[in-house]
Amino acid sequence: MTTESAHGGASELWRKASSILQNKVCRDAFQQYFQPIVPLAVTETELKLGVSSEFFAEWVAENYGYLLKEAVEEAAGKPFSFVIESDPGYLPPRLSPEPEFSADTAPLRRETSVPKAPVSAPNCNSRYTFENFVVGEENRYAFSAAHTAATAPGTYNPLYVYGGTGMGKTHLMQAVANHVKSNHPDAVVRYTTCEGFLNEYVDSLKNHTSAEFRDHFRNVDLLLVDDVHNLSGKEGLQEEFFNTFNAIYNAGKQIMMTSDKQPSEIKGLEARLVSRFQSGLTVQITTPSYETRLAFLQMKQKGALVQLPEEFLVYMARRISSSIRALDGARMRLIAYASLVDTTVQPLTMPQVESLLNDLLNEEAERTKVSVDRILEVVAAHRNLKVHDLTGSKRTREIAESRMLAMYLSRNLTDQSLKDIGQAFGGRNHATVIHAVKQVESDCQTNEELKRTVIALKRKLHAGE
Repeated sequence: MTTESAHGGASELWRKASSILQNKVCRDAFQQYFQPIVPLAVTETELKLGVSSEFFAEWVAENYGYLLKEAVEEAAGKPFSFVIESDPGYLPPRLSPEPEFSADTAPLRRETSVPKAPVSAPNCNSRYTFENFVVGEENRYAFSAAHTAATAPGTYNPLYVYGGTGMGKTHLMQAVANHVKSNHPDAVVRYTTCEGFLNEYVDSLKNHTSAEFRDHFRNVDLLLVDDVHNLSGKEGLQEEFFNTFNAIYNAGKQIMMTSDKQPSEIKGLEARLVSRFQSGLTVQITTPSYETRLAFLQMKQKGALVQLPEEFLVYMARRISSSIRALDGARMRLIAYASLVDTTVQPLTMPQVESLLNDLLNEEAERTKVSVDRILEVVAAHRNLKVHDLTGSKRTREIAESRMLAMYLSRNLTDQSLKDIGQAFGGRNHATVIHAVKQVESDCQTNEELKRTVIALKRKLHAGE
């Protein structure tokens, strides 16, 4: 089969598969995740597809892989597989990788020209850049999506990033703003917190300047709004934000938002806003791993006037796990103390470090404290069960799987012994708990849905929700 005929065959097969997919997913999902895919080649058993970024390739494969395979096999009329490759050039005609910000500005391009002097966006911290954002497994997707929003706006629109306090959401959002403003000084970039949007909205009502307010937030190339969960319960503000969102989205401009919750979890948020927020790409930043925490501290120490010994960085990375913000606060406390004394004469000791950070460590322990009873409540609510279902003798598949999940979380998030955990689950023995932990660990290796459930429940429990 020649390359030309292979491509033609791929296009026809993908056209049929796309038609099938349109009947299996909602219109927004199809437009966001399947229309950007381009067919590359086909063999007797495999369809090769292309997308514009590695992140997109991984995300589609993980979240829609099974649907893609079913559609391709149905279109081919026989068992068939697919592979997805990534390259910035793999973009269908309807998507431009270099959208213009406005009529008189140059199009946004990936950095192929001589870099310009950095220019920070209004209201943004110039230190928040992609270069000094520490990427780990828990924030890799969010980082990739944000970078795409900065270099190829509109690919993921809106981009919605959520996670707990102090996880780096604001850093990532302002990195997008600074990147765009640095490479395109004429671009109209508007960053605000939800509270800031509210304050300006109220002022416009008081001063009869509603037209100026709307012009300020709607005639933009990039709108970034932090903490949109604060829209909760504010009907008038939600109406204004809804109209602002629509105006920017319909103009083909990029919107990025952050929150501590998924759109559907924000109480008091109108259904139409939930729908708008979910129509793009939603990604989560979870609690940083030990490796990410240590890498963050090492990065912050580069070029610092006061150099802390590696053992202190390791100690903080192990003991402070709730957020990057708390971790940096601990680092700054040690640096502040070290700058007041001559550490060349009296070097800091580990006992001194423990004493200096004592109250922070106590707060950390309290913040991340989780009880078995709370785990039972959260897992039961998540699975629409009662706590006594998990602690009782019923052994239906749903209850048994939920019980093992709760045991696994109890073992990982509490300091309770195997015996104590077993007692909390209706007097079961420690061997049952060990089996449950191993089973869930094994299932997470192959079951992406279970893995995401575990991450979501851990987040909920650590957040004290």
